[in-house]
Amino acid sequence: MTAQAASVPTHPQLVRVARLLGVEVEQLPVELATVPADDLRTLHDQIGEAIHRGARARFAAVAGLAAKLPAPAAGRLAQTFLPPVLAARVCEHLEPARARDLVGRVSLPYLADIAVALDPVGSREVVRAIPAPRVGEVARLLLERHEYVVMAEFARVVDEDALVAALEAASPHDLLCVVPLLEWNDTLERVVAHLPAEQLDRIVAELDHEELADLALALDPVRFGPVIARVDEVTVTALTRILLDRREHAAMARLAAVLPVELLSATLRVVPPDELDRLRPLLTDAQRELLAGLS
Repeated sequence: MTAQAASVPTHPQLVRVARLLGVEVEQLPVELATVPADDLRTLHDQIGEAIHRGARARFAAVAGLAAKLPAPAAGRLAQTFLPPVLAARVCEHLEPARARDLVGRVSLPYLADIAVALDPVGSREVVRAIPAPRVGEVARLLLERHEYVVMAEFARVVDEDALVAALEAASPHDLLCVVPLLEWNDTLERVVAHLPAEQLDRIVAELDHEELADLALALDPVRFGPVIARVDEVTVTALTRILLDRREHAAMARLAAVLPVELLSATLRVVPPDELDRLRPLLTDAQRELLAGLS
């Protein structure tokens, strides 16, 4: 591919394509910045298939050899002689039970390197065979490396226990980076809806008002509801001012939908009249009635 002078916005799927090709994101054709995320994901998978198609039989043969060796020996040999990118291709051919045994036989950094190179969808059964505690350990290291795109890709395929373990490893700032990249599914919905109270309290305590506003924009009201339920009036009014300053009136209306009546009343009181005129058409009938009662 020919490098372009103009810079390409760092879209999560562009990062994956660039990494697969061994180039910087800025070296990708600028036109890719306008390609939908699903199409970029397909492009990534097609490129990976083209790169490794000729070696597929060899990867399968290595996986077959690993199946015959004692797990400790297979783990040591892989880590010594198999670069993580190639190990990721071999993993696609492993039996899930064998993969479950081997992940405890290699170092955590090596396993994290494999995770970066692995196609989680193509290796779904292998990924789902990994014990949840080990997933949490790998997630912690990936988060330390700021591998948020990788985390978001794995969130699409891991089971509920593994996803809980991964999110438990995430700091509030990690969540702030990962959440906008997530592709929501039923498993993710359930886990996020039941984040432990301690983690919700950390989010409120460690994110400043601007960061909480960013999180509110990244989450729909139902998902943000458990967070907003733990903040005080000062924080809610601060979030209101930030969203309105950003001209995020639709987001403000969505936030209003999950506020208790007392907090909603406090929020509407701080909205300037001209902003109320912009906000009013986006409110529900009940919210407009409450607003009329405050006038």
